Amino acid sequence: MVINMTFIGKIQNRIHTYYRQQIVREQYPMLTSLSRKEWQARGALGVVYMLHHITPKNPKGIPTNEDLKVSPEFLEKIILKYKKEGFEFVSLEELSEIIISEKKPEHPFISFTIDDGYLDNYSNALPVFERHQIPFAIFIATDFIDKKTILWWDILEDIILKNDSIIIENNEYLCHTFQEKWDLFRIIREKILCFDQIRIEDALKRMFANYNIDWFEPVRRQAMSWEQVKEISQHRLCTIGGHTVSHLALNQLSEEDFRQEVSEGIFKLQAATGEPIRHFAYPYGSPNEIGEREYRLISEFNFKTAFIAYGGCITEDNILNITHLPRVYLHEQ
Repeated sequence: MVINMTFIGKIQNRIHTYYRQQIVREQYPMLTSLSRKEWQARGALGVVYMLHHITPKNPKGIPTNEDLKVSPEFLEKIILKYKKEGFEFVSLEELSEIIISEKKPEHPFISFTIDDGYLDNYSNALPVFERHQIPFAIFIATDFIDKKTILWWDILEDIILKNDSIIIENNEYLCHTFQEKWDLFRIIREKILCFDQIRIEDALKRMFANYNIDWFEPVRRQAMSWEQVKEISQHRLCTIGGHTVSHLALNQLSEEDFRQEVSEGIFKLQAATGEPIRHFAYPYGSPNEIGEREYRLISEFNFKTAFIAYGGCITEDNILNITHLPRVYLHEQ
């Protein structure tokens, strides 16, 4: 069956337009006078930013993937803006002390966190943070470093951009225009996130049976080495946090598999760095992948902080929710 993306794309685009408007409005909490008043009325204390890639954007790339990137120049610009406004930059250990003391900080704070363990965290982000003496944290999924993670979102993008139609599970999807390619990417992405996460490699191979794919080429090229992880972990500005082993959607796992994903990730990071792992971020981190069960299970590990991927500022109301502290997704528009 041949599936035309035009109608589906219109629906997807309306949803995504709303989503991006919300992101743009919220990506600088407390920095503009309007957003500062709004968040201060909610008892805002500070912002924990979430990043992934610190590298220049590709203007021809799929926006869903490009949104994971901010350039080093943009990161520096944000740091300078918050410095000018008198914000304090805190590490996760300092944030934990704020939580424990329950004392309102004298100045609003900013904390930078980076997910997964990409090489550009080491090569591009570290020099920016060093230049301005800004603390930061990297939440590492250890299969990234072992080069065992399938970065299927990059592979999916590559297939879609190179073809005017693709065949998935005996269906042909037409994607001639860039908009159609973007819409198709989002549809297939949602399908993949619903796969049995433990057997995701087999499911991907079945889905893309018509294509000859080196599933581990992207992670070999893009992830840090263990030597780089050890080196950056010893930097006084850097905190290493847990992000599981395989970066799976945790609500798709049994409780036993959940515990194994988290504990093995902690063990590997502690063995490599020689440091205890006190902080954690959920893979993906949206309400589609985590909820009350995941918060309950993560509490068993006694992390000082555990972060989701949404929710806005740290406020007086949510600061004690250490199993699901909010973050703001930093986008470069």
